[in-house]
Amino acid sequence: MLQAAESVVTPWRPGRVIAVDRAMNDLSLGVLANTLLPTGLDTHARTEFHQALPVLTRGMMVRILLPEWWARVPVASNRRFDRARRTMDRVIGEAIAAHRRSGRDRGDMLSLLLMQRDAEGRGLTDQQVHDHVTSLAVAGVETTAATLAWFFHELGRHREIEERVHAEVDTVLGGRPPRLEDLPALAFTSRVIMETLRRYPPWMITRRATAPARLGTVTVPGGAEILYSPYALHHDPRWFRDPQRFDPDRWLPDRAREVPKGAFIPFGSGGYKCIGDTFALAEMAVVAATVCRRWRLRPVPGKRIRRVARGNIHPDRLPMVAEAR
Repeated sequence: MLQAAESVVTPWRPGRVIAVDRAMNDLSLGVLANTLLPTGLDTHARTEFHQALPVLTRGMMVRILLPEWWARVPVASNRRFDRARRTMDRVIGEAIAAHRRSGRDRGDMLSLLLMQRDAEGRGLTDQQVHDHVTSLAVAGVETTAATLAWFFHELGRHREIEERVHAEVDTVLGGRPPRLEDLPALAFTSRVIMETLRRYPPWMITRRATAPARLGTVTVPGGAEILYSPYALHHDPRWFRDPQRFDPDRWLPDRAREVPKGAFIPFGSGGYKCIGDTFALAEMAVVAATVCRRWRLRPVPGKRIRRVARGNIHPDRLPMVAEAR
């Protein structure tokens, strides 16, 4: 995580306008490649992975929303999606095969998945590992990148919050790069991340009813597609006082206990909750600390930031001016 973060922010220069949305996307891709894929994967394969993933991620939402027959229509967007899926399947398959052959723990997420054993000593099949890696890849890049972009946008809008984050980072790190063991001490920074997740969560999540069910006053037939909005839930004043206000301290322990179970679901909930939530929170904290110990990011005067609904709420473009600390 730290290596990917440093590689993105090191070229920044004071006064330069940074495309923060693109920078955070590049950073999240780098983290994913460094943690999910083997260090021995060649540059060409990594490039293919980086190019295919955004096509797959954005096409996935279209396929969720449209009828199943749409995937069989021979239009350009479907052909791009199918090519990207084949590329991802091949690259991930090659990575799994390379790990199997080496038999070594390379210290990445793929090694961890391959080393897992159940109570009877059985490991995951290649298909199960492939599916876990694909899920983490599809769910873990654009969503994390968007949250980080909004994090810096909110710091730029709220100087007093930014000052508290910088003071905490300076106190905890003392000028050195962050380590994972520092994260519990970055309590206020973590609350800012939580509030960013509340303000800019997925705008919609889908589920399929496997059997007839009753939701409140509505009967849902088996096989029905159900859409619900974490964005609407997170901005409901019944669950969050003054929901339009960016208030990290609503996540102080005493206040956070007031939030009903199920009212805050940036990663979904229940048995289908995102398996990468802990990883994503750690990544965001490491990136936030890495950037904030060296830089302030200032809004570009007169620039209006437009929100775009993809999987998460994304900034259309987020230029900010880098200011050295």
